[in-house]
Amino acid sequence: MHLNKIINKIANFSISGVHLFYIAFLALYISSFMKTTTYADYVSPNLISRMSYLVVGILLLKIYFFDSLNIKIFSIDTIIFILAVVVWRKTHAFDIVIYASLILGAKNVNFRSLIKWFFMIGLIMITFVIISSQLGIIKDLVYMRNGFGRHSFGINYPTDFGAHILFLILAYCYLRFIDLSWKDYFAFSIIGVILMLLTQARLDVIAIFVTIIVVLIAQKAYKGVKLFREVASFFWIIPVLFAYVAVVASYFYSSSNRIFDLFNNLFSERLRLSHLAISDYGIKLFGNLITERGFGGSSGFHSFHVFGMGEQYFYIDSSFIRLFVIYGLVTAILFVILMTVIALRSILKSDFCMAGIIVLISISCLVEPHLLDIAFNPFLIAFTASNVYYKKIRRNQSEKL
Repeated sequence: MHLNKIINKIANFSISGVHLFYIAFLALYISSFMKTTTYADYVSPNLISRMSYLVVGILLLKIYFFDSLNIKIFSIDTIIFILAVVVWRKTHAFDIVIYASLILGAKNVNFRSLIKWFFMIGLIMITFVIISSQLGIIKDLVYMRNGFGRHSFGINYPTDFGAHILFLILAYCYLRFIDLSWKDYFAFSIIGVILMLLTQARLDVIAIFVTIIVVLIAQKAYKGVKLFREVASFFWIIPVLFAYVAVVASYFYSSSNRIFDLFNNLFSERLRLSHLAISDYGIKLFGNLITERGFGGSSGFHSFHVFGMGEQYFYIDSSFIRLFVIYGLVTAILFVILMTVIALRSILKSDFCMAGIIVLISISCLVEPHLLDIAFNPFLIAFTASNVYYKKIRRNQSEKL
């Protein structure tokens, strides 16, 4: 009888659009994450690409056959998807299609549940990759800087490892926003110190400590403390401001200017390389096809030890500059607006949590290339998902997740 009940449940199981989204999201997340590890040395890139095409097809099935679309939304979704395809065909960057499909397909998806999956699976995968690298199953690429060995722990580059840790911390902060205490912040500090000692991923470590400050401000604002609410009410402008600063600073960069040179050294040549990208390729409507030569992964690791920091290296680290130069002006404006709207909604709902996270993502965008990489950043899916924001506190009682 028990077996018959199980068989009947399987036979009567019906798949929904939300189920399709989770299948697609998890497939893209896991495959994208593994691409950032040295396990990628053993997997065909063509196989991963073909799987990505199939999964985007699943998202399109959800969007056009499971979601209730009126003519207006149908038209907007179609135009945005076509725009993403145009940018992809011009730049060969399929990640724009993946991220656009996830955002368009997130209707009726519980965002809080999605971030729980992101955090739990991410934690499992990063632990698995670290153990694999230390057991010698995959490579732990060690980059030397000033006599110090920077471990990547099975990830393609030490700063990528740091970015994975940073975004997992952001996911944790989102999930436990109301209940975060000094114990959590102390744990973040310890993680930051350990990360610095093992990887010297300086900018990610700084971002972790800034996370403590920004999330504390957001918490106080959520609880109604006037001064912090006033500060947090300006969070929405940060994506626009930082995108503007990144482009203007990169455009006008000059090695002869002492201030520019100081910041360029502080950010490990990122300003000079961003200036070079804008100078050589310009900012076009629908982007540029750019060949980058970084130090990530096994091939990049070989280049690092053979050529060092010379003319062979060219990589655009800033997500804001990547948006404008690689993906084009139209895409850049749309994504900056999207980030601004997510933050503004958070402030208008007196939530402040997502506004703070958008601030931290914007900081990361100045120096890291992971804005449109689902292996790191799922937070822009909040634009169309449901159950994104925390409700206002009533009678000074914290609301649990």
